Amino acid sequence: MTNTVLDFRPTRHGFHFANRFPAGPTVMFGAFDVRWLGVGDAAAGLCGGMALTVRDLFEARVDPPPDAEPPANGTPRFKALVRRQVQSLDWLRVPLRFYDLAAFRPLPARRPVGDVTLADEWPKVRTAIDAGHLAVIGLIRTESVNPSKLTANHQVVAYGYRAEPGSVVLRVYDPNWPDRDDIEARLYLDPGGPRLESSSGEPLKGFFVAPYQFVDPRAWRS
Repeated sequence: MTNTVLDFRPTRHGFHFANRFPAGPTVMFGAFDVRWLGVGDAAAGLCGGMALTVRDLFEARVDPPPDAEPPANGTPRFKALVRRQVQSLDWLRVPLRFYDLAAFRPLPARRPVGDVTLADEWPKVRTAIDAGHLAVIGLIRTESVNPSKLTANHQVVAYGYRAEPGSVVLRVYDPNWPDRDDIEARLYLDPGGPRLESSSGEPLKGFFVAPYQFVDPRAWRS
């Protein structure tokens, strides 16, 4: 079975710039640079903010700008991405979800992350897409108890799927790969348990549906 959300295509509805920003503070408190605390460097990426904003734009029927370069630090559109990046963390519940799945699931008493993805999260993605909604999903790319590894994880937008005996393929907008309609997250039902891979070649251990609440994309209307 195959389904997609309306006419969504990353080449049309995704940002045309990549999730690659020059080094610089995402937030300043007067003269205080939050990077002194080891966080808040734009060079680390704004994938969550980009994913949420793309869904906002699609729901508002606003086309993304044609710019192939990201908005400059301090501009209204950069600040809008940072706000959505902060909101994508959902009061730190999303990083904790990443940590729970990546750090604790390998323990014998817990279900493996692939099993959680197949049994709990894939049905949520399918339900959202069947209802005509995009799904913001967190991609788990590392398994580690080291919290510093959390930044290796990623957020994308799922807009379609193909379900066949033995496999599930999600079609995704990936902020790291602009203007690509061929990026996929793949889940295979191997005899030894679920196995995941990304068409981009990056590691993929599992995924989960991230929370989303629409915010009017005012900064992108002009």
